[in-house]
Amino acid sequence: MATINEGINGPFSGKVGSVIGSSWRKIHYIKGMHKIKSSKRKPSQKQAVQQYKFKLLNQFFSPMASVLDVGFRGFTDRATGKNVAFRYNYDHAFVADGDQIKLNYPVLKFSHGSLYTAGAEKAWAYGEGVKVKWDPKTYGVGGAMDDVGYAIVYSVSSDFFTCETALRHEGEVHVSFGEKTRGNDVHVWLFFADSKGKQASRTEYIPLTDDEET
Repeated sequence: MATINEGINGPFSGKVGSVIGSSWRKIHYIKGMHKIKSSKRKPSQKQAVQQYKFKLLNQFFSPMASVLDVGFRGFTDRATGKNVAFRYNYDHAFVADGDQIKLNYPVLKFSHGSLYTAGAEKAWAYGEGVKVKWDPKTYGVGGAMDDVGYAIVYSVSSDFFTCETALRHEGEVHVSFGEKTRGNDVHVWLFFADSKGKQASRTEYIPLTDDEET
């Protein structure tokens, strides 16, 4: 910053080129404009990996936001079910496949709670979809016959989610998704929620088999 003395050019105010003229207590100044540092700094490798993980898991859970509100209903006083699911899953959600980072589908959870699950869970290709089956009895260990089962199916190749529900006592549900999701990359999960909207069970991952007897 420099002081301008009265002279042939006199003082000035305002912006001229890369300088600004101003005055304070009848003393005139010129000030160089501050350089704006670029905020587009290339992230480090570690930061880039973290950003990719964040995006990958966030995009995966987004289509199931309403289901996650049910599955994590006991933890949503101050956050959405999706945000709770993200925090709950993040530390164990990924697996390295060579140079690629992928989701570890069998360990992902869509719910958490103390409600009874079911036992004897099975899932197999059935028509244009998946049949999911479970033991309909509760054996008096923390569940009710009118609990709602949430069967979630995801196709990796089609990046397609769908979910169907059925009451616990029905013991099975057919999840239809059409030919576009056919393949060996289909994943299935199941959890239960009570009819009063207060409790949920933990999530069970169900490996997909070729038929019911496998």
